[in-house]
Amino acid sequence: MAIRTKLTIWYTSVLALVLVAFGVGVYTILTVSMVRQLETNLQQASNSVGPVFRATGVRVKREQNQAPLIVPLPNLDPFRASETYVQLVDTTGVVFGISSNLYQETQQRYKPLDAAALARIRALSETEQGQLFSTVRLTGAPSLYVLTSAVRDEKSELFAYTQVAGSVETIENAQRILLISLLALGSGGLIISAVLGAFLARRALRPVDSITRTALAIYRAENLDQRVPEPKTEDEVGRLSAAFNEMLDRLSSLFNVQQRLVADVSHEMRTPLTVIRGNIDLLGAMGCADQESLEALKRESDRMTRMVGDLLLLSQADSGQLSMQFQPTQLAPVVMEITRSGKVLGGDRVLVTGNADSSILVNADGDRLRQVLLNLTDNAIKHTPEGGRVHVEAVRVFNGYARISVSDTGVGIPEADLPHVFERFFRVDKSRSREKGGSGLGLSIAQKIIEAHKGRITASSKLGEGTTFDVYIPIVSPEAFEALAEAPRANGLSLPGRRPPTEPGR
Repeated sequence: MAIRTKLTIWYTSVLALVLVAFGVGVYTILTVSMVRQLETNLQQASNSVGPVFRATGVRVKREQNQAPLIVPLPNLDPFRASETYVQLVDTTGVVFGISSNLYQETQQRYKPLDAAALARIRALSETEQGQLFSTVRLTGAPSLYVLTSAVRDEKSELFAYTQVAGSVETIENAQRILLISLLALGSGGLIISAVLGAFLARRALRPVDSITRTALAIYRAENLDQRVPEPKTEDEVGRLSAAFNEMLDRLSSLFNVQQRLVADVSHEMRTPLTVIRGNIDLLGAMGCADQESLEALKRESDRMTRMVGDLLLLSQADSGQLSMQFQPTQLAPVVMEITRSGKVLGGDRVLVTGNADSSILVNADGDRLRQVLLNLTDNAIKHTPEGGRVHVEAVRVFNGYARISVSDTGVGIPEADLPHVFERFFRVDKSRSREKGGSGLGLSIAQKIIEAHKGRITASSKLGEGTTFDVYIPIVSPEAFEALAEAPRANGLSLPGRRPPTEPGR
Protein backbone atom coordinates (compact mmCIF):
# COMPACT_ATOMS: atom_id res chain seq x y z
CA MET A 1 0.00 0.00 0.00
CA ALA A 2 1.33 3.44 -0.95
CA ILE A 3 2.36 5.83 1.82
CA ARG A 4 -0.05 8.50 0.59
CA THR A 5 -2.89 5.98 0.86
CA LYS A 6 -1.85 5.08 4.39
CA LEU A 7 -1.63 8.77 5.35
CA THR A 8 -5.08 9.43 3.88
CA ILE A 9 -6.57 6.50 5.81
CA TRP A 10 -4.85 7.54 9.04
CA TYR A 11 -5.89 11.18 9.17
CA THR A 12 -9.37 10.39 7.79
CA SER A 13 -9.77 7.89 10.64
CA VAL A 14 -8.56 10.46 13.16
CA LEU A 15 -10.96 13.05 11.74
CA ALA A 16 -13.80 10.49 11.93
CA LEU A 17 -13.04 9.86 15.61
CA VAL A 18 -12.95 13.61 16.29
CA LEU A 19 -16.26 14.13 14.48
CA VAL A 20 -17.87 11.24 16.37
CA ALA A 21 -16.67 12.65 19.70
CA PHE A 22 -17.85 16.13 18.68
CA GLY A 23 -21.25 14.81 17.56
CA VAL A 24 -21.76 12.82 20.77
CA GLY A 25 -20.82 15.88 22.79
CA VAL A 26 -23.19 18.20 20.92
CA TYR A 27 -26.00 15.64 21.05
CA THR A 28 -25.53 15.12 24.79
CA ILE A 29 -25.29 18.83 25.57
CA LEU A 30 -28.39 19.66 23.52
CA THR A 31 -30.40 16.83 25.13
CA VAL A 32 -29.35 17.72 28.67
CA SER A 33 -30.00 21.44 28.16
CA MET A 34 -33.45 20.88 26.66
CA VAL A 35 -34.40 18.40 29.41
CA ARG A 36 -33.27 20.86 32.08
CA GLN A 37 -35.24 23.62 30.44
CA LEU A 38 -38.33 21.39 30.43
CA GLU A 39 -37.75 20.51 34.08
CA THR A 40 -37.53 24.21 34.92
CA ASN A 41 -40.82 24.87 33.11
CA LEU A 42 -42.51 22.01 34.96
CA GLN A 43 -41.14 23.25 38.28
CA GLN A 44 -42.57 26.70 37.59
CA ALA A 45 -45.94 25.23 36.60
CA SER A 46 -46.06 23.06 39.72
CA ASN A 47 -45.16 25.98 41.96
CA SER A 48 -47.90 28.06 40.32
CA VAL A 49 -50.64 25.45 40.65
CA GLY A 50 -50.00 24.43 44.27
CA PRO A 51 -50.73 27.82 45.99
CA VAL A 52 -54.01 28.20 44.09
CA PHE A 53 -55.49 25.11 45.65
CA ARG A 54 -53.93 25.68 49.04
CA ALA A 55 -55.76 29.00 49.12
CA THR A 56 -59.15 27.42 48.49
CA GLY A 57 -58.77 25.06 51.41
CA VAL A 58 -61.16 22.72 49.63
CA ARG A 59 -61.16 19.02 50.37
CA VAL A 60 -62.67 17.46 47.32
CA LYS A 61 -65.08 14.59 47.92
CA ARG A 62 -66.77 12.94 44.96
CA GLU A 63 -68.18 9.68 43.77
CA GLN A 64 -66.11 7.21 41.78
CA ASN A 65 -67.78 8.03 38.48
CA GLN A 66 -67.93 11.76 39.01
CA ALA A 67 -65.99 13.70 36.34
CA PRO A 68 -62.92 15.57 37.59
CA LEU A 69 -62.90 19.33 37.89
CA ILE A 70 -61.37 21.40 35.13
CA VAL A 71 -58.42 23.20 36.68
CA PRO A 72 -57.70 26.75 35.52
CA LEU A 73 -54.08 27.80 35.13
CA PRO A 74 -54.19 31.50 36.00
CA ASN A 75 -50.52 32.04 36.81
CA LEU A 76 -48.96 30.30 33.79
CA ASP A 77 -47.67 31.78 30.57
CA PRO A 78 -50.51 31.06 28.10
CA PHE A 79 -48.12 29.97 25.36
CA ARG A 80 -46.21 27.64 27.61
CA ALA A 81 -49.35 26.48 29.39
CA SER A 82 -50.77 25.14 26.12
CA GLU A 83 -48.08 22.45 26.21
CA THR A 84 -48.24 21.93 29.99
CA TYR A 85 -50.67 19.36 31.42
CA VAL A 86 -51.79 19.48 35.07
CA GLN A 87 -53.47 16.79 37.10
CA LEU A 88 -54.56 16.94 40.82
CA VAL A 89 -54.77 13.74 42.83
CA ASP A 90 -56.13 13.49 46.34
CA THR A 91 -54.41 11.58 49.11
CA THR A 92 -56.35 8.42 48.27
CA GLY A 93 -55.08 8.43 44.68
CA VAL A 94 -58.29 9.70 43.08
CA VAL A 95 -57.96 12.30 40.31
CA PHE A 96 -60.16 15.27 41.18
CA GLY A 97 -58.77 17.97 38.87
CA ILE A 98 -57.22 18.22 35.39
CA SER A 99 -56.23 21.05 33.06
CA SER A 100 -58.42 21.78 30.08
CA ASN A 101 -55.81 20.78 27.49
CA LEU A 102 -55.38 17.41 29.18
CA TYR A 103 -59.17 16.97 29.11
CA GLN A 104 -59.30 17.76 25.37
CA GLU A 105 -56.21 15.96 24.07
CA THR A 106 -56.04 12.80 26.16
CA GLN A 107 -58.33 10.25 27.72
CA GLN A 108 -56.32 10.31 30.95
CA ARG A 109 -59.18 11.81 33.02
CA TYR A 110 -59.70 9.37 35.84
CA LYS A 111 -56.25 7.83 36.14
CA PRO A 112 -53.02 9.51 37.20
CA LEU A 113 -50.61 10.41 34.46
CA ASP A 114 -47.92 8.26 36.05
CA ALA A 115 -49.32 5.85 38.64
CA ALA A 116 -45.90 4.39 39.44
CA ALA A 117 -44.41 7.80 40.24
CA LEU A 118 -47.45 8.68 42.34
CA ALA A 119 -47.07 5.45 44.30
CA ARG A 120 -43.43 6.24 45.04
CA ILE A 121 -44.29 9.78 46.19
CA ARG A 122 -47.11 8.47 48.41
CA ALA A 123 -44.65 6.01 49.98
CA LEU A 124 -42.59 8.89 51.29
CA SER A 125 -43.19 10.02 54.85
CA GLU A 126 -45.71 12.74 55.37
CA THR A 127 -43.02 15.12 56.60
CA GLU A 128 -40.97 14.94 53.42
CA GLN A 129 -41.40 17.25 50.50
CA GLY A 130 -41.10 14.80 47.57
CA GLN A 131 -40.67 15.45 43.87
CA LEU A 132 -40.06 12.96 41.12
CA PHE A 133 -39.46 13.26 37.35
CA SER A 134 -40.48 10.45 35.03
CA THR A 135 -41.35 9.79 31.37
CA VAL A 136 -44.61 8.17 30.22
CA ARG A 137 -46.25 7.35 26.91
CA LEU A 138 -50.06 7.71 26.76
CA THR A 139 -52.47 6.48 24.13
CA GLY A 140 -53.48 9.25 21.74
CA ALA A 141 -50.92 11.72 23.11
CA PRO A 142 -47.21 12.42 22.69
CA SER A 143 -44.63 11.21 25.18
CA LEU A 144 -44.79 13.22 28.39
CA TYR A 145 -42.19 14.22 30.91
CA VAL A 146 -44.00 14.21 34.29
CA LEU A 147 -43.18 15.99 37.53
CA THR A 148 -45.01 14.44 40.50
CA SER A 149 -45.11 16.61 43.64
CA ALA A 150 -46.83 16.63 47.03
CA VAL A 151 -48.95 19.72 47.85
CA ARG A 152 -49.18 20.77 51.50
CA ASP A 153 -51.32 23.36 53.18
CA GLU A 154 -50.30 26.16 55.55
CA LYS A 155 -49.97 23.67 58.41
CA SER A 156 -47.66 21.48 56.28
CA GLU A 157 -50.30 18.83 56.16
CA LEU A 158 -50.55 16.79 53.00
CA PHE A 159 -53.31 18.29 50.91
CA ALA A 160 -53.00 16.60 47.50
CA TYR A 161 -50.60 15.56 44.77
CA THR A 162 -49.89 17.35 41.53
CA GLN A 163 -48.63 15.79 38.34
CA VAL A 164 -47.42 18.42 35.89
CA ALA A 165 -46.37 17.11 32.48
CA GLY A 166 -44.85 18.53 29.33
CA SER A 167 -44.49 17.04 25.88
CA VAL A 168 -41.05 15.69 24.92
CA GLU A 169 -41.93 15.73 21.23
CA THR A 170 -39.94 18.94 20.75
CA ILE A 171 -36.87 17.34 22.32
CA GLU A 172 -37.23 14.19 20.23
CA ASN A 173 -37.64 16.21 17.02
CA ALA A 174 -34.57 18.29 17.87
CA GLN A 175 -32.58 15.13 18.59
CA ARG A 176 -33.69 13.57 15.33
CA ILE A 177 -32.83 16.64 13.25
CA LEU A 178 -29.47 17.03 15.00
CA LEU A 179 -28.60 13.35 14.48
CA ILE A 180 -29.46 13.47 10.77
CA SER A 181 -27.52 16.71 10.36
CA LEU A 182 -24.46 15.33 12.13
CA LEU A 183 -24.48 12.14 10.06
CA ALA A 184 -24.95 13.97 6.76
CA LEU A 185 -22.47 16.76 7.43
CA GLY A 186 -19.97 14.40 9.05
CA SER A 187 -20.08 11.94 6.15
CA GLY A 188 -19.74 14.72 3.61
CA GLY A 189 -16.89 16.25 5.57
CA LEU A 190 -15.08 12.89 5.74
CA ILE A 191 -15.43 12.36 1.99
CA ILE A 192 -14.18 15.86 1.19
CA SER A 193 -11.31 15.57 3.67
CA ALA A 194 -10.32 12.17 2.24
CA VAL A 195 -10.23 13.54 -1.32
CA LEU A 196 -8.36 16.70 -0.33
CA GLY A 197 -6.07 14.70 1.95
CA ALA A 198 -5.18 12.29 -0.83
CA PHE A 199 -4.44 15.24 -3.13
CA LEU A 200 -2.29 17.00 -0.54
CA ALA A 201 -0.47 13.77 0.38
CA ARG A 202 0.22 13.10 -3.28
CA ARG A 203 1.55 16.62 -3.70
CA ALA A 204 3.66 16.44 -0.54
CA LEU A 205 5.17 13.07 -1.54
CA ARG A 206 5.78 14.03 -5.16
CA PRO A 207 9.51 14.72 -4.48
CA VAL A 208 9.81 11.26 -2.94
CA ASP A 209 8.27 9.75 -6.10
CA SER A 210 10.79 11.74 -8.12
CA ILE A 211 13.63 10.32 -6.03
CA THR A 212 12.27 6.80 -6.54
CA ARG A 213 11.94 7.21 -10.30
CA THR A 214 15.43 8.66 -10.55
CA ALA A 215 16.90 5.85 -8.47
CA LEU A 216 15.19 3.24 -10.69
CA ALA A 217 16.35 5.04 -13.83
CA ILE A 218 19.93 5.09 -12.51
CA TYR A 219 19.73 1.39 -11.66
CA ARG A 220 18.21 0.31 -14.98
CA ALA A 221 20.37 2.55 -17.17
CA GLU A 222 23.47 2.16 -14.97
CA ASN A 223 23.99 5.89 -15.29
CA LEU A 224 25.45 7.35 -12.12
CA ASP A 225 25.67 10.80 -13.68
CA GLN A 226 21.93 11.37 -13.32
CA ARG A 227 20.81 13.37 -10.28
CA VAL A 228 17.62 13.90 -8.29
CA PRO A 229 16.05 17.38 -8.64
CA GLU A 230 16.38 19.14 -5.29
CA PRO A 231 13.37 21.19 -4.11
CA LYS A 232 14.00 24.74 -2.96
CA THR A 233 12.35 24.15 0.40
CA GLU A 234 14.53 23.34 3.41
CA ASP A 235 12.37 20.50 4.65
CA GLU A 236 12.92 16.77 5.18
CA VAL A 237 12.37 15.98 1.50
CA GLY A 238 14.88 18.62 0.45
CA ARG A 239 17.50 17.25 2.83
CA LEU A 240 16.78 13.72 1.59
CA SER A 241 17.29 14.81 -2.03
CA ALA A 242 20.56 16.55 -1.17
CA ALA A 243 21.83 13.51 0.76
CA PHE A 244 20.86 11.20 -2.11
CA ASN A 245 22.71 13.37 -4.63
CA GLU A 246 25.80 13.46 -2.40
CA MET A 247 25.70 9.68 -2.22
CA LEU A 248 25.44 9.46 -6.00
CA ASP A 249 28.41 11.81 -6.37
CA ARG A 250 30.47 9.58 -4.14
CA LEU A 251 29.37 6.37 -5.87
CA SER A 252 29.97 7.87 -9.31
CA SER A 253 33.46 8.95 -8.31
CA LEU A 254 34.34 5.52 -6.91
CA PHE A 255 32.84 3.74 -9.89
CA ASN A 256 34.75 5.89 -12.36
CA VAL A 257 37.98 5.27 -10.45
CA GLN A 258 37.33 1.53 -10.56
CA GLN A 259 36.59 1.61 -14.29
CA ARG A 260 39.71 3.64 -15.02
CA LEU A 261 41.78 1.31 -12.87
CA VAL A 262 40.56 -1.83 -14.64
CA ALA A 263 40.91 -0.22 -18.06
CA ASP A 264 44.37 1.15 -17.32
CA VAL A 265 45.60 -2.12 -15.85
CA SER A 266 44.21 -4.09 -18.77
CA HIS A 267 45.77 -1.69 -21.25
CA GLU A 268 49.15 -1.55 -19.52
CA MET A 269 49.36 -5.34 -19.18
CA ARG A 270 48.83 -5.91 -22.88
CA THR A 271 52.24 -4.60 -23.91
CA PRO A 272 54.41 -6.62 -21.50
CA LEU A 273 52.37 -9.74 -22.25
CA THR A 274 52.92 -9.23 -25.96
CA VAL A 275 56.63 -8.75 -25.36
CA ILE A 276 56.77 -11.89 -23.22
CA ARG A 277 54.97 -13.90 -25.87
CA GLY A 278 57.30 -12.57 -28.60
CA ASN A 279 60.41 -13.42 -26.66
CA ILE A 280 59.08 -16.91 -25.88
CA ASP A 281 58.52 -17.49 -29.59
CA LEU A 282 62.03 -16.16 -30.33
CA LEU A 283 63.64 -18.42 -27.74
CA GLY A 284 61.70 -21.36 -29.10
CA ALA A 285 62.87 -20.60 -32.65
CA MET A 286 66.51 -20.26 -31.57
CA GLY A 287 66.35 -23.46 -29.53
CA CYS A 288 68.06 -21.84 -26.53
CA ALA A 289 65.53 -22.92 -23.86
CA ASP A 290 63.83 -26.03 -22.57
CA GLN A 291 60.81 -26.69 -24.78
CA GLU A 292 58.56 -27.81 -21.89
CA SER A 293 59.28 -24.59 -19.95
CA LEU A 294 58.63 -22.52 -23.02
CA GLU A 295 55.27 -24.24 -23.57
CA ALA A 296 54.28 -23.56 -19.94
CA LEU A 297 55.24 -19.89 -20.26
CA LYS A 298 53.33 -19.71 -23.52
CA ARG A 299 50.20 -21.20 -21.99
CA GLU A 300 50.28 -18.84 -19.02
CA SER A 301 50.94 -15.79 -21.18
CA ASP A 302 48.03 -16.78 -23.42
CA ARG A 303 45.78 -17.19 -20.37
CA MET A 304 46.84 -13.79 -19.00
CA THR A 305 46.23 -12.24 -22.41
CA ARG A 306 42.71 -13.67 -22.52
CA MET A 307 42.07 -12.51 -18.96
CA VAL A 308 43.23 -8.98 -19.74
CA GLY A 309 40.99 -8.95 -22.80
CA ASP A 310 38.04 -10.17 -20.75
CA LEU A 311 38.66 -7.56 -18.05
CA LEU A 312 38.79 -4.82 -20.67
CA LEU A 313 35.54 -6.10 -22.21
CA LEU A 314 33.80 -6.13 -18.80
CA SER A 315 35.08 -2.65 -18.05
CA GLN A 316 33.59 -1.41 -21.33
CA ALA A 317 30.29 -3.14 -20.55
CA ASP A 318 30.14 -1.60 -17.04
CA SER A 319 30.71 1.88 -18.44
CA GLY A 320 28.18 1.41 -21.25
CA GLN A 321 30.88 1.64 -23.92
CA LEU A 322 30.70 -1.94 -25.16
CA SER A 323 30.75 -1.83 -28.94
CA MET A 324 27.67 -3.56 -30.34
CA GLN A 325 26.65 -3.71 -34.01
CA PHE A 326 22.99 -4.75 -34.08
CA GLN A 327 21.56 -6.07 -37.33
CA PRO A 328 18.75 -8.41 -38.47
CA THR A 329 19.85 -11.95 -37.69
CA GLN A 330 18.36 -15.40 -38.24
CA LEU A 331 19.07 -17.71 -35.33
CA ALA A 332 19.12 -20.97 -37.27
CA PRO A 333 22.44 -20.29 -39.11
CA VAL A 334 24.06 -19.08 -35.88
CA VAL A 335 23.02 -22.23 -34.01
CA MET A 336 24.21 -24.47 -36.83
CA GLU A 337 27.57 -22.68 -36.92
CA ILE A 338 27.99 -23.11 -33.16
CA THR A 339 27.05 -26.79 -33.50
CA ARG A 340 29.73 -27.33 -36.16
CA SER A 341 32.33 -25.58 -34.00
CA GLY A 342 31.24 -27.68 -31.02
CA LYS A 343 31.69 -30.86 -32.99
CA VAL A 344 35.27 -29.85 -33.73
CA LEU A 345 35.91 -29.05 -30.05
CA GLY A 346 34.22 -32.19 -28.80
CA GLY A 347 35.84 -34.52 -31.32
CA ASP A 348 35.11 -38.14 -30.62
CA ARG A 349 34.86 -37.58 -26.86
CA VAL A 350 31.53 -35.67 -26.69
CA LEU A 351 28.58 -35.77 -29.10
CA VAL A 352 27.44 -32.25 -30.06
CA THR A 353 24.02 -31.81 -31.70
CA GLY A 354 21.83 -28.84 -32.53
CA ASN A 355 18.55 -27.74 -34.04
CA ALA A 356 16.77 -24.40 -34.49
CA ASP A 357 13.47 -22.98 -35.71
CA SER A 358 14.32 -21.44 -39.07
CA SER A 359 11.59 -18.79 -38.71
CA ILE A 360 13.08 -17.09 -35.63
CA LEU A 361 14.32 -13.56 -36.41
CA VAL A 362 16.15 -11.33 -33.94
CA ASN A 363 17.93 -7.99 -33.92
CA ALA A 364 21.38 -8.83 -32.59
CA ASP A 365 25.11 -8.41 -32.87
CA GLY A 366 25.93 -11.69 -34.60
CA ASP A 367 29.57 -11.81 -33.52
CA ARG A 368 28.79 -11.15 -29.87
CA LEU A 369 25.94 -13.67 -29.91
CA ARG A 370 28.28 -16.29 -31.40
CA GLN A 371 30.82 -15.43 -28.69
CA VAL A 372 28.24 -16.14 -25.98
CA LEU A 373 26.99 -19.40 -27.48
CA LEU A 374 30.49 -20.65 -28.26
CA ASN A 375 31.58 -19.90 -24.69
CA LEU A 376 28.60 -21.82 -23.29
CA THR A 377 29.17 -24.72 -25.69
CA ASP A 378 32.91 -24.86 -24.93
CA ASN A 379 32.19 -24.91 -21.18
CA ALA A 380 29.63 -27.68 -21.66
CA ILE A 381 32.11 -29.78 -23.66
CA LYS A 382 34.91 -29.29 -21.15
CA HIS A 383 32.79 -30.43 -18.21
CA THR A 384 31.02 -33.33 -19.91
CA PRO A 385 32.67 -36.72 -19.47
CA GLU A 386 33.60 -38.89 -22.42
CA GLY A 387 30.58 -40.38 -24.11
CA GLY A 388 28.36 -37.51 -22.97
CA ARG A 389 26.24 -35.23 -25.08
CA VAL A 390 25.89 -31.45 -25.61
CA HIS A 391 22.79 -30.12 -27.33
CA VAL A 392 22.17 -26.59 -28.71
CA GLU A 393 18.68 -25.53 -29.79
CA ALA A 394 16.69 -22.38 -30.52
CA VAL A 395 12.88 -22.32 -30.11
CA ARG A 396 10.08 -19.82 -29.67
CA VAL A 397 8.71 -19.35 -26.15
CA PHE A 398 6.10 -17.22 -24.42
CA ASN A 399 5.89 -13.42 -24.44
CA GLY A 400 7.56 -12.97 -27.84
CA TYR A 401 10.98 -14.36 -26.92
CA ALA A 402 13.31 -16.90 -28.42
CA ARG A 403 15.13 -19.31 -26.15
CA ILE A 404 18.58 -20.62 -27.08
CA SER A 405 19.50 -23.52 -24.83
CA VAL A 406 22.90 -25.14 -24.36
CA SER A 407 22.52 -28.32 -22.31
CA ASP A 408 24.97 -31.06 -21.38
CA THR A 409 25.02 -34.36 -19.56
CA GLY A 410 27.98 -33.45 -17.39
CA VAL A 411 28.57 -33.57 -13.66
CA GLY A 412 26.27 -30.63 -12.95
CA ILE A 413 26.53 -27.67 -10.56
CA PRO A 414 25.53 -27.75 -6.87
CA GLU A 415 22.27 -25.93 -6.16
CA ALA A 416 23.95 -23.61 -3.66
CA ASP A 417 26.40 -22.43 -6.36
CA LEU A 418 23.85 -21.75 -9.12
CA PRO A 419 23.02 -18.15 -8.01
CA HIS A 420 26.74 -17.25 -8.20
CA VAL A 421 27.79 -18.75 -11.54
CA PHE A 422 27.58 -15.36 -13.31
CA GLU A 423 29.76 -13.60 -10.74
CA ARG A 424 33.25 -12.63 -11.84
CA PHE A 425 36.02 -15.10 -11.05
CA PHE A 426 33.53 -17.45 -9.40
CA ARG A 427 34.38 -21.13 -9.77
CA VAL A 428 32.67 -24.29 -8.71
CA ASP A 429 35.36 -26.34 -7.02
CA LYS A 430 34.75 -29.66 -8.76
CA SER A 431 33.01 -28.92 -12.01
CA ARG A 432 34.80 -25.66 -12.86
CA SER A 433 38.48 -26.14 -11.95
CA ARG A 434 41.33 -23.90 -13.07
CA GLU A 435 43.01 -26.80 -14.78
CA LYS A 436 40.51 -26.36 -17.59
CA GLY A 437 42.23 -23.09 -18.47
CA GLY A 438 39.28 -20.68 -18.05
CA SER A 439 39.56 -17.23 -16.49
CA GLY A 440 36.27 -17.30 -14.57
CA LEU A 441 34.98 -14.30 -16.55
CA GLY A 442 33.27 -16.01 -19.49
CA LEU A 443 29.79 -16.26 -17.95
CA SER A 444 29.98 -12.67 -16.65
CA ILE A 445 30.81 -11.49 -20.16
CA ALA A 446 28.00 -13.60 -21.61
CA GLN A 447 25.52 -12.06 -19.17
CA LYS A 448 26.59 -8.51 -20.07
CA ILE A 449 26.28 -9.20 -23.80
CA ILE A 450 22.81 -10.75 -23.48
CA GLU A 451 21.60 -7.88 -21.26
CA ALA A 452 22.77 -5.48 -23.98
CA HIS A 453 20.42 -7.40 -26.31
CA LYS A 454 17.48 -6.70 -23.93
CA GLY A 455 17.55 -10.36 -22.97
CA ARG A 456 18.31 -12.63 -20.05
CA ILE A 457 20.48 -15.67 -19.36
CA THR A 458 19.63 -18.30 -16.74
CA ALA A 459 21.18 -21.52 -15.49
CA SER A 460 19.64 -24.74 -14.18
CA SER A 461 21.44 -27.88 -13.12
CA LYS A 462 21.25 -31.16 -11.24
CA LEU A 463 24.27 -32.94 -9.88
CA GLY A 464 25.10 -36.02 -11.91
CA GLU A 465 22.53 -35.18 -14.61
CA GLY A 466 23.89 -32.10 -16.34
CA THR A 467 23.54 -28.35 -16.74
CA THR A 468 21.43 -26.14 -19.01
CA PHE A 469 22.03 -22.48 -19.86
CA ASP A 470 19.05 -20.66 -21.40
CA VAL A 471 19.47 -17.43 -23.35
CA TYR A 472 16.30 -15.37 -23.98
CA ILE A 473 16.27 -12.74 -26.78
CA PRO A 474 13.27 -10.73 -28.08
CA ILE A 475 11.90 -11.95 -31.40
CA VAL A 476 11.52 -9.50 -34.30
CA SER A 477 8.40 -9.62 -36.46
CA PRO A 478 8.96 -10.09 -40.22
CA GLU A 479 7.85 -6.49 -40.89
CA ALA A 480 10.26 -5.10 -38.30
CA PHE A 481 12.95 -7.45 -39.63
CA GLU A 482 12.62 -5.98 -43.13
CA ALA A 483 12.63 -2.43 -41.74
CA LEU A 484 15.79 -3.14 -39.77
CA ALA A 485 17.43 -4.71 -42.80
CA GLU A 486 16.89 -1.48 -44.73
CA ALA A 487 18.04 0.77 -41.86
CA PRO A 488 21.73 1.76 -41.63
CA ARG A 489 23.77 -0.22 -39.12
CA ALA A 490 24.66 1.78 -36.06
CA ASN A 491 26.22 1.16 -32.70
CA GLY A 492 23.46 0.56 -30.17
CA LEU A 493 20.64 0.08 -32.70
CA SER A 494 18.05 -2.13 -31.01
CA LEU A 495 14.38 -2.75 -30.63
CA PRO A 496 12.43 -1.12 -27.81
CA GLY A 497 13.17 -3.06 -24.65
CA ARG A 498 10.75 -5.67 -23.39
CA ARG A 499 10.96 -7.28 -20.03
CA PRO A 500 12.74 -10.67 -20.31
CA PRO A 501 10.97 -13.67 -18.84
CA THR A 502 11.79 -14.27 -15.21
CA GLU A 503 11.23 -18.02 -15.34
CA PRO A 504 12.83 -20.48 -17.76
CA GLY A 505 10.29 -21.24 -20.48
CA ARG A 506 11.05 -24.95 -20.60
